[in-house]
Amino acid sequence: MSGLTRRGFLGAVGTVALLGVSGCGLRREATPLAMASGEAGGTYLQFGALLRDAAARAGVAELEVRATKGSFDNLEQLVSGRADLGIALADSVASRDDDLVAIGRVYQNYLQCVVRHDSDIVALADLRGHRVGVGAPSSGAAYTARLILEVAGLREGDDAVDEVELGIQAASDALVAGEIDALFWSSGIPAPVISELTASPGVRFVELTDALPGLDEQHPGSYLATALPSGAYGSSAETPTVGTPNYLLARPDLADEVAAGLVDVLIADAERLVPAGSVGVQYLTSANLIDTAPVTLHPAAAARYRHHYG
Repeated sequence: MSGLTRRGFLGAVGTVALLGVSGCGLRREATPLAMASGEAGGTYLQFGALLRDAAARAGVAELEVRATKGSFDNLEQLVSGRADLGIALADSVASRDDDLVAIGRVYQNYLQCVVRHDSDIVALADLRGHRVGVGAPSSGAAYTARLILEVAGLREGDDAVDEVELGIQAASDALVAGEIDALFWSSGIPAPVISELTASPGVRFVELTDALPGLDEQHPGSYLATALPSGAYGSSAETPTVGTPNYLLARPDLADEVAAGLVDVLIADAERLVPAGSVGVQYLTSANLIDTAPVTLHPAAAARYRHHYG
């Protein structure tokens, strides 16, 4: 699948014929849709709930927002037809060859490597020989965490990282209990479960940008140098880390009027679609919504962006 650049979008879209979206109104009867979201305590599920409410207000769709294990689970549900919409990390999408289209690039995830405040782990290389929660099975967090450990050379040798697949709540509990030494989590910030850890027993974040060149070799364009902002979790300093865009995805057979209506919702309700208390980079802007490479936009979504932005 080839991505749609902003230049190509502005210059080439406009040939899709849409019923009821080029004029003054969209279909008013809400379409029931299942949306594969994410784990409780994470941003995917929060975003799904906000999108559900906004889509209902606009009469575009009636979303059933499902808790899932994360990106790969969401992709499987989409491909199998068990879900109509899903959200997934750019690198998870790039690792597969699914016949999916994008409604938009919605916001940035931050990969977070969390250790207890009294831990002797201060750098990525210090994870060697330790027991680490990499994320839930079928999650994008686990995929990215393993890539980072691989490019850092921490998955080989007698003292390789001991990887444990745990959902965020189980990983949080295990970190508090001393059953794991670190955990990886990918989300918008601040993540509610991580915020609870910062209060008790107290945690620190490990810098991850040393792995960025190796990650970029795996999936060019899927990763960004970023930082957990000061104040995100009560810290007075930034922590450099790796950012990954998230895409709202669908199958190509999603009805044109629904795809176009969802674009209207993403644009009109952008501020209300950001979970309360979120900080850092958000992507619900005209400059970024269409930037979904390597996934093409749904043709009706692309046409609707052109209607709004010219």
